Amino acid sequence: MRELPVVQPGPVYAPVTNLMLYLTDDCPLRCTYCFVDKKPKKMTCETARKAVEFFLSRDISGSVRHLNINFFGGEPMLELDLMEEVIALARRVGGEAYKQVTFSATTSGTIATSRVERILRDTRMSLLVSLDGTRQASRHRPFLSGRASFPVVARNLTRLVEWAGEVAVRMTFTPDNLDFVANVRQAIELGAPWIALCPVLECDWQSHQAELEAAYDRLLEWFVAELRQGKIPPLDVTWGLLTHHDRAVRFGAGRPARPCNVGTSLLAVDTEGNVLPCHRFLYRPQDRLGTVDSTTLSSERWKYVHIASRELLGCDDCPANKVCGGGCRLVVLNARKELNEVHPAYCVTMLAHYRAACRAYEALMGEQNPLFLNALTRPRNLTGPLAELSRIG
Repeated sequence: MRELPVVQPGPVYAPVTNLMLYLTDDCPLRCTYCFVDKKPKKMTCETARKAVEFFLSRDISGSVRHLNINFFGGEPMLELDLMEEVIALARRVGGEAYKQVTFSATTSGTIATSRVERILRDTRMSLLVSLDGTRQASRHRPFLSGRASFPVVARNLTRLVEWAGEVAVRMTFTPDNLDFVANVRQAIELGAPWIALCPVLECDWQSHQAELEAAYDRLLEWFVAELRQGKIPPLDVTWGLLTHHDRAVRFGAGRPARPCNVGTSLLAVDTEGNVLPCHRFLYRPQDRLGTVDSTTLSSERWKYVHIASRELLGCDDCPANKVCGGGCRLVVLNARKELNEVHPAYCVTMLAHYRAACRAYEALMGEQNPLFLNALTRPRNLTGPLAELSRIG
């Protein structure tokens, strides 16, 4: 009997829906944990034009009609002329291609001028604003001169929330900044609609596991207390874990299909027009996927497209398996691991958060907290481009 030929799976349809543009590498701040070298490099108008046309071409975004451009840096608000040119071009070219382009930006929150207001109101731009919490927590985010940035960002956040379409605060933390409750309360007091707590994975979290677990326990105790008082805590990542956990418990839902959207629905373009699997790959020239001069991407893209959480090594017996996709691929590669491995620091931080969330879930379900039950059926976490951007570093 003849055997049927083996058919190798070909590339899947993977349109890019979110493009991150490095308008500049420069920034007013010198955050100690930032991965971007603060150099006076900026994207030219010609590179920006090519990037927009690259993104909107059928070879890249396919037949998808709703797309997003995220302005990144450095600090993108330093390049408002270029930002406005990109917006105008994307609207024109997008309209000709029957595509609607929305806009978002990842910002330090240090620039909130009248011109920024006009752009934000005109585009209803979504913003991911960096703010690590209290004045003490923000000591790692000084201006180049050494001056504290907290008073400026605290003042500007209220304005940015009023002007933009949707705003989330990205709260980056390290082992010496674990007073989550104080930091979250400070951000809420300043008007943060959403907060995403994000660890710096390059830190030695194994040596600080006990302190991290205690910090998450305190945060989730506060979370439960807020719900008992009729308040919904605006913790995006925590709500994501809780809703995934609830679906796994009640419906047997599986884990997230992918670690992240690196190289698939998301790509980035640096100031020189190089196409990156995501913005975190800025200093890995060996992983570039091409340039904006061509819509033919390197075949290496498919190794990212085909990443599946179920194929990651070392995850099968992990208690967080049902809610965790495996984390950032860039930190894995930088740790000299393979693309299908996991980073130990990510495991430590995820498990600490998830275990605390599970205890909160049991407490709130046990008392049938109506606000919590309603929130689980109507997920209380970010939507649109910010949902993707707030979790990718």
